[in-house]
Amino acid sequence: MPKIAIAEQEIHYTKQGSGKTLLMFPDHIHSSQAYAEEQAYFSDRFQVVSFDYPGTGRSTRAVKYQDEVWYDLWGYWSDFGTHLLLELGIEECYVMGTGGGSLAAIHFAGAHARTHGLKARGVIADSFLARCSGQAMHRQINGREHYYRRQANSLQQQHGDDWWQVVDGDTSFLRTIADQGGYEIPTFILNSITCPVLLTGNVEDAMTPDVASEYARLVGIIPECSIYLASKSGHPYKEHPWMWSDPDTFRMLADLFMSKVEAAKGG
Repeated sequence: MPKIAIAEQEIHYTKQGSGKTLLMFPDHIHSSQAYAEEQAYFSDRFQVVSFDYPGTGRSTRAVKYQDEVWYDLWGYWSDFGTHLLLELGIEECYVMGTGGGSLAAIHFAGAHARTHGLKARGVIADSFLARCSGQAMHRQINGREHYYRRQANSLQQQHGDDWWQVVDGDTSFLRTIADQGGYEIPTFILNSITCPVLLTGNVEDAMTPDVASEYARLVGIIPECSIYLASKSGHPYKEHPWMWSDPDTFRMLADLFMSKVEAAKGG
């Protein structure tokens, strides 16, 4: 498994396929391995890159620069994605994420890519909220234990025998954010995104309450933004992101979105 040293930490990453790069940001409690099917699907047309955040998956368990983590977790993840691309000599890419991975993708496109001289060609952000109250966060977190139990085998495969500590650590972190009143991605990051953005999700997802009104708000802030919202989750467990609840439709939309961006840019 390839690893690379970034900020004095060993980061496990995956890379498959060829063509223009698609960088995938994992969601909370997941590693890049959770997106193996998406990586395989999109690698037919793209060079798909993903990685495990410090403290997760096969990356080092030592998480340095805790001040940066507490200041802006999703910006921290984005920064690691940025430096991974720099180490691999990749100058532009599409970015894709779901949940917290969507927040990292937005930070990448709205801040870190430009800061480091990289180019975001397009963003596909699934099943997320750019702002969430502490009360809503606590409601989301309360349902996590049921998800852990159903996904124990998968989480162990992703993170190893200490998977429970990895997941509990993430839950504890999010509880602290919720206790502080929740979070909001700054407007200056959202309206600094210069590439096309596609937001996807479903209105039944208990993890993204009022996602329709939230996406409508974002359309008024992000300069070039489109939305697709499904009325049903398509999956018995609503905490699954729409990317996994209806993978066929999600992939069709992602393909259409990226092909239209390529056509507009002349390939």
